[in-house]
Amino acid sequence: MNQGDDDEARWHRAIAEACLADVSDAPLAPRLALYRRLVRNNLTGVTEKMLPRTRARLNEREAFFDASFGEFLANRGPRTHYLRDVPHEFLAWAEASWSALIRAGKLPRWALDLARHELAEYAIAAAPDARTQLPQAPVQDIALDRPIFFAEPVRVVRYAFAVHELLEDPADRTEPAARAVALLVYRDAANDVEQLELSPLGAALTERLLAGSSLGEAVTAACAALGLRRTEAIVGDVSALLANLADRGVVLGACARD
Repeated sequence: MNQGDDDEARWHRAIAEACLADVSDAPLAPRLALYRRLVRNNLTGVTEKMLPRTRARLNEREAFFDASFGEFLANRGPRTHYLRDVPHEFLAWAEASWSALIRAGKLPRWALDLARHELAEYAIAAAPDARTQLPQAPVQDIALDRPIFFAEPVRVVRYAFAVHELLEDPADRTEPAARAVALLVYRDAANDVEQLELSPLGAALTERLLAGSSLGEAVTAACAALGLRRTEAIVGDVSALLANLADRGVVLGACARD
């Protein structure tokens, strides 16, 4: 018996022992190989769809992205039942090795930021629309002792590079500016993904509001974190931010305390 015949016999025995089917007369190995290619193509396809710019840029370095994804499939593989989660699992797995290569100067310093941003945008685009799901208690006027009610989906993301300013075209090779940015990523009333660059105070405040703090608690904690005194100018900045978010349909009002 040659190696191919031996491999097929082992596959027959394994599946027969699992009681999946009577495969005694089927040439199994070619079918399994075809099924493996189909599964791999699905996993590769969704990752290319959700990380198009990251893949295009990193593949210019000896097809680095595709090689990295191949290592992920060979050494760890997805654990999720959902295709849309595969790119997130891949990036979580790759983060340590990519970070080491970035420190060694073998990958662009913005590589992880761009990948994270592409996945954040896709996650907001694909999230269920909770805009019409108001809290059980009626939405109230904004007040210092009340948490803010946001129109989901929305999140704050932080990067060391302004990757959000890059063109959507995967063929673009513009280098992102090296500056710390905090973005509010959300969906507008037309369900288009939008982003708003936040000031340091705006980002610190919004993160705390999204975590459920009341407006007063969030202002106090954000100022403390940034070493700021709560002045009239700060109050004015907070009011302007909330008005901007309300105009964008991100802030719908306030929730009563439980």
